[in-house]
Amino acid sequence: MATEKSESTGQLPMMKLSLLGLLLVAPFIALSASPMSDNAALWFFGVLPVIIGLFGGSRLAFGAALLTPTLMGISLLLRDFPLAGAIYMAIVGAAVGFSAMRGWHGMASFSAPLAAFALIGAPEVALASGTVPADSSFRSGLVMVAFIAAGGLWTLLVGRYISAELELHRPPSVSFRVARYFALSLAGMVGVATYVDMQWLHSPASWWIILTLFVVVQPYYAASGRRVVARVVGTLVGAVLALLVVDLLQDYPLAISIVALVLTMVAPVLNMKAPYWGYVSFLTPAVVLQTTGGTDAIVSGTIERAVYTVIGAVAAIIVLTIGHAVVMKRSRTKEGRSAVLHGS
Repeated sequence: MATEKSESTGQLPMMKLSLLGLLLVAPFIALSASPMSDNAALWFFGVLPVIIGLFGGSRLAFGAALLTPTLMGISLLLRDFPLAGAIYMAIVGAAVGFSAMRGWHGMASFSAPLAAFALIGAPEVALASGTVPADSSFRSGLVMVAFIAAGGLWTLLVGRYISAELELHRPPSVSFRVARYFALSLAGMVGVATYVDMQWLHSPASWWIILTLFVVVQPYYAASGRRVVARVVGTLVGAVLALLVVDLLQDYPLAISIVALVLTMVAPVLNMKAPYWGYVSFLTPAVVLQTTGGTDAIVSGTIERAVYTVIGAVAAIIVLTIGHAVVMKRSRTKEGRSAVLHGS
């Protein structure tokens, strides 16, 4: 009798989570099946930062719901100005670094790359007249921002009830000294990478270099080294997974969108319980499937994004290793001077 009651009690949260999950994805599925299905990708952009933000609480998730469309909206205004775009992304990188003092960098590291996508990538908006580039007019830009904000706010509205049923661990914060080095590293690398992307590469997929920098550069050097390896492995595995999805479902674009959303929901759970490369293996195809055009573009774009990921990861580890060596040398020098003064 007690066992039956226990099983019944355990089934209630699962049923509740299932219903909330269906409620969470319902607008995305409806949008994907509508004549304006291209806007489903915009809705998708608002989802992941809020999901990560929920690990820090509803207030942080609400901030993510507003921050992501704001950053992307500003980016649209700077697409034709490489220097201004580089300075802007450097400021965003510094802000992500200093946000680590509050433990907000997990969420911020997902909002910031989307700013790079709006700045360098090829976001599109479905209007009544057809699908157009998001930067083609003030109206298209406003529609982009509105759909991203709607996706984030809906995820917050439903996700807060889902998170209440789960045991989420708040991201740790770091000291000002650590955050300062973190901010300088991100600002410098992201700023330079953005300028190179906008001035010389002229490839919409090159924003993946900046995405890689935001996710592999961590407050501590050892963690960054582990992330570089895991990012490359996870991206390559995820690229293969994306190609398999396209091969199996190339005639069913709605099914591809649903798979991308499911992968997005599963990825944060893996981030809690699985190695980082496993998390990236699921998140990579989710992002690829939603930020690339038709199925033909997904195939070529997946390979190109994998290459840019490797470039970003290699560049990050080289710069971080040099910077770490310089910092350690200065620390030993200061310790030596202090010892001399103390001994005298």
